[in-house]
Amino acid sequence: MCKKSNDPELKKHYKNYCKILSTVIILAKKLYYNNKLTNSTNKPKTTWSIVKTITNNKKNFNNILMIGIDGKITTHQQTIAENFNYYYVSVADNISNNNPLNNNNVDLNKINPSDYYILCFNNLFQKLK
Repeated sequence: MCKKSNDPELKKHYKNYCKILSTVIILAKKLYYNNKLTNSTNKPKTTWSIVKTITNNKKNFNNILMIGIDGKITTHQQTIAENFNYYYVSVADNISNNNPLNNNNVDLNKINPSDYYILCFNNLFQKLK
């Protein structure tokens, strides 16, 4: 009726009713979730269940079906997992081997933090030249 009518009183009544309905729905949800938590024996699990329900967060199972390793496509899950593990284990070694401060004869345990930053910036500027 409100869409077809130009009556301002009817529109005011409709908006007021929408506000009341929204408030009632919010209070009903709060009451429902409070009751659910109160009656729960495992409160953390129930809390996360409520959060997932409210946020519509569902587990997304994205299986890697195939991946290219050394120019070859493989679907073997164990091979894929081993290659990921090798990559992530070797990242720290690659970073430490390419660290320009390792080339200096400086004991990093005895250096002042501000001097460490100066060394880093000096090495960075030398590379940029």
